[in-house]
Amino acid sequence: MRQADDSDAGVVLITTLLLITLLLAVAAGALLLSRTDLMISRNLLTSAQALWLARTGTEIGKNWLEESLAGASLPVTLGPEELADGTYTVRIAALGNAEYQLTASGSGAEGSRRVVEEIVRLPDFTPDGVVTSDGDGLHADFDDHSGGIGRRIPDFSLDGRNHAPDGTLSARCPNVSPFATTQAGAHDDLVIAADTLKHEVVTRANSFCQADGSSLAGSCTPGLSWVRGTGVAPRFLTGACVVTNPSCFLNLNLSAPALRATGFPVSVHLPTMPEDRGPFAPLPDAMSLALLLNTTERVRLQTAIDDILQYTTDLAEEKILHLSHSLGGGSHTYGTWNEPKVTQVEDGADALDVNGGAEVNGVGVLIIPRVVRLSNATLNWQGIVLVVGDGDLQVEDANACGQILGAIVVHDDAASDRKLDLDLVRRGGSCPPFAVNYSCETVSRALTLFMRTVSWTEKFGA
Repeated sequence: MRQADDSDAGVVLITTLLLITLLLAVAAGALLLSRTDLMISRNLLTSAQALWLARTGTEIGKNWLEESLAGASLPVTLGPEELADGTYTVRIAALGNAEYQLTASGSGAEGSRRVVEEIVRLPDFTPDGVVTSDGDGLHADFDDHSGGIGRRIPDFSLDGRNHAPDGTLSARCPNVSPFATTQAGAHDDLVIAADTLKHEVVTRANSFCQADGSSLAGSCTPGLSWVRGTGVAPRFLTGACVVTNPSCFLNLNLSAPALRATGFPVSVHLPTMPEDRGPFAPLPDAMSLALLLNTTERVRLQTAIDDILQYTTDLAEEKILHLSHSLGGGSHTYGTWNEPKVTQVEDGADALDVNGGAEVNGVGVLIIPRVVRLSNATLNWQGIVLVVGDGDLQVEDANACGQILGAIVVHDDAASDRKLDLDLVRRGGSCPPFAVNYSCETVSRALTLFMRTVSWTEKFGA
């Protein structure tokens, strides 16, 4: 009996040991699976974090384009920059046709890394002129109908030197011509109008001023005195002449600071920057008053206009403002530098008047499909002013103030009416006379309203 009991005990012991071993194996497997799940979850978490770090990089890149694209030398790399428990780096490159490639990498915990590529596009608009005429022309005559002999020196300004958003001169982008046109006839009309203006200003100067700056039949202003010159004979002659003759009126420099002299003697009363120019600048250095665009430039311009108008219809509602009625006073803001807007003047048969001391400030794109008349009021706009169809911006009052800091495009309707007539603007009021000053920075800022993602991909193995 004793032997039998010992045998049963051994079997129980062996069975117990096998069961314990099996339970240990099951427990070890469960622990291993749990650790594997934990590691997988951890890897998924760190990978997702790295992906969002990379996505952050592309957003930072788009913000950089909004703020710094104008005049920038690409490619440029931003980072690595720390964020949360990782870093991001983004490389921005130009692909042409106003497309930009943003390649961003995100590096997270435990060596995780993800790379994404986003391609964005803007309307391909780089102004060649402060005012660009896409159509039969502006039909300008630069005549303020002030009466008397000849014409006075215009007080409005079209300045093709690049200006920073604060209005100071900036070397960030090249200068542009005062005007650019898509049609030869419109180009020739502007050149003829400018030559006529030179002739009439010289006529007035020679009629009103003596060599010592004193007046003859009328009021000799410092600017007219400079045009007349201090010699016995006038500096310029108004008879039939050619530009190769230094005494020909055609050689009058319409960008000369002396035309804006504030007193006598002219040489020590010149205006300071950026007011140191005549009505049209820069002239006559590297470019003429009006640049005639070639076929490629015309197509690019017209495509950009179409893109702006089309993209406007697709913009989110919060990015579009509407101007539907006249403004007879008060202060009105349409977009800011941090939040530029497309401001759409509502179409209508009657003119929209801005007068009564109204002050209009805006940043972005101003679309004008009807006549807008600026009278005793101030307009300060940063960005692009796009005149379309039957639209026009008439600055028809001596007391009109402010400036357009950016560029104007007149996409006109082929009618013979005069467009963008600034001739009545006068100096001497309570504020500087109306001016249009080129700024690539404000144009670029306006265009970023239409930034669109063309493609987005994750780059594996990068």
